[in-house]
Amino acid sequence: MKISTTQDKGLKLVSGLILIGAWFLLSIFVGKEVLIPSPLATLNSLFEIAGTDGFLKTILYTMARSLGGFVSSLLLAVFFGGISKWSRPVRLLLNPFVEFLSSVPVIAIILLALIWLHSSLVPLFVGFLVVFPIMYQTVLVSLDEVDRGILQMARVYKVKRLALIRDIYIPVIVHGLSNISATTLSTTLKMVVAGEVLSQPGFSIGGNLQLQRMYLNTSGVFAWIVVILVISKVLQVLVESGKQKISSMNKVQ
Repeated sequence: MKISTTQDKGLKLVSGLILIGAWFLLSIFVGKEVLIPSPLATLNSLFEIAGTDGFLKTILYTMARSLGGFVSSLLLAVFFGGISKWSRPVRLLLNPFVEFLSSVPVIAIILLALIWLHSSLVPLFVGFLVVFPIMYQTVLVSLDEVDRGILQMARVYKVKRLALIRDIYIPVIVHGLSNISATTLSTTLKMVVAGEVLSQPGFSIGGNLQLQRMYLNTSGVFAWIVVILVISKVLQVLVESGKQKISSMNKVQ
């Protein structure tokens, strides 16, 4: 297992180096920093951006919007997913809404949010609407796949409903959501940044991306993309750490 993990890390490192090398060669081939800035130019812009007064505040605000959208999606997905499991009318009523959100283009959601909401709420709203259908369907599928034999056994032994929810349904939901948590959190971050680009709220990564684009500072755009990638990776590590803790707690129990 340790050898496999070491090999995986080594392959990821090699892949990253190949990507940076290809980026460097492409910037030389194009020969125009305004189109493809070199890694060094991007690094210089990154240091300049990191040295500004509002840098950390910008990151914290964007992360707060992302986590807000993610958590609200999570809570409502569990709530409505649970209701839909035991109420067919509710499931039928929600299906068109969920299918609509799964199919509608993100840009359409952003434009509507710009009409309906204050600019500061648009990114959070967009992140919520994009991720909610994924989480809702995951909760529903997880509940539908609970072993009927276990449920029948619980009825035979007259297990209380509260114990059934605590010991069977909640672990199943947690397991299902934990499998997609890293992906959905990264998706929420990307959607929030996309919403920020158009809504331009105060202290936002998306707003800074738009500002760099307006000044044709492509290296600045690349630098903010690097920041987004780092934040996404940090969030993924935190989620994976949380999954491991939950897994170890379940083993102890």
